[in-house]
Amino acid sequence: MKIKINKQHGAVSKFMLMMIVGAVGYGLYYAKNKGFITKNSISSVSNKVSHYGSKISSRFSNDNDYIGYGVQLMATTELGQATSLMDDFADDGYSAFVVASKNKGRTFYKVRLGPYEYKPEAQAIKDKVKRRYPRNPYLKTSFVIYKPE
Repeated sequence: MKIKINKQHGAVSKFMLMMIVGAVGYGLYYAKNKGFITKNSISSVSNKVSHYGSKISSRFSNDNDYIGYGVQLMATTELGQATSLMDDFADDGYSAFVVASKNKGRTFYKVRLGPYEYKPEAQAIKDKVKRRYPRNPYLKTSFVIYKPE
């Protein structure tokens, strides 16, 4: 019994793969040029993907560790509460992190989404999460914050 190999089938598969890769590449190019994604958002997604499943401490930041706009969801003195909210948003695909800062001898943990290069981008994310999670009490008082260089 001889098996006939259709060489044309392999060519079609390679062609389809090239079309898919080209479409994804064009989609990213288009989204970047229309302002839907920025260099910071791409790097934040790649950082999230590379750190997915790692320890929580890898997503912590000092006030001086990032530059740009962010959406502050909450500030608390409870580390567990902050990491829980951060994980919830990170699991839903948002770039979430915790900023630790001291004020009057107390440590505050601020949960933020971002960073984003432009204020309208941060405002759009804030509006999007408010619509997506209308019953989340932290989103009612969320705001866009800017951290200069």
